[in-house]
Amino acid sequence: MAQDKESPSRLLAEEARGITREANLQERLIRYEALKVKSAAIADYLTLRPDLPAFPGLAGRVQGCGDFLQFRNYYQIDEIRLHRANFCENHMLCPFCSMRRGAKFARAYSESIGYLMTFLPGLKLYHVVLTIKNGPVLLSRFAHIERSITNLLLTRRNAKKGLRSEIEFNKALGGVFSFEIKRGKNSHEWHPHIHALVLCQEEMDKDKLSKEWLDVTGDSHEVWVEECSGEIAVAGLEVFAYALKFSTMENEDLWTAYKALRGKRFIRSFGNLRGVEIPESLEDDPIEEEPYYDML
Repeated sequence: MAQDKESPSRLLAEEARGITREANLQERLIRYEALKVKSAAIADYLTLRPDLPAFPGLAGRVQGCGDFLQFRNYYQIDEIRLHRANFCENHMLCPFCSMRRGAKFARAYSESIGYLMTFLPGLKLYHVVLTIKNGPVLLSRFAHIERSITNLLLTRRNAKKGLRSEIEFNKALGGVFSFEIKRGKNSHEWHPHIHALVLCQEEMDKDKLSKEWLDVTGDSHEVWVEECSGEIAVAGLEVFAYALKFSTMENEDLWTAYKALRGKRFIRSFGNLRGVEIPESLEDDPIEEEPYYDML
């Protein structure tokens, strides 16, 4: 499927996979400029909201995010890294912070998945999508899907302990998943769903998983299962591009989602992908013992 130049997955791919050199620094700055334009539009919308005073300074932080960028040029090896920036760290509102955060997750989990697939031959990587019935109230829909995935993982864990019969999801040695929020295309109701990368030693049966998902949700059986092929980092982009997709929502929906869901963990993991360390900083890691000069 062709991707738009500013699609979340494409932006994240360029950010997560590329090494910045003198020759392509301009491309990176142009990418950041596009995100800054979106941030400014969101900040302008926030200033018009009558409930903004409950969030003092928020619009200004989003507006100014990324105004200051300090790049470190390691000229002897021709590599440029983002050393410091004034990030607002409101990833649900700010496209720039969302993209930087998503890239950090994509790199960390892609490395862990690659390691496991190298040392455990025969592992299969699946992209799994779990959905629930749409509804008019975002918070209740999110609580429903959050509760459902928690129950599915609890059932899997109890089966591993021998407390009940195994389910299809017991084929998963581990996985990482993210919640995506959007409006239903036809219903215009809230449609939260889950994108997951799941490591299995056996083929995952979509029909069996669908029945198990219906058991835990009580109202939803729609699932999607596809074995990933090609580069692991590319396979993970749909999972970790969720954050950028906040910035593709209408501003009113974006603001509603922020107020209802801020503070929620949108990326979670289980099994042998638990405990993957994600750098807290949104800046690039420094290169030790290499000469450099700084650029603002």
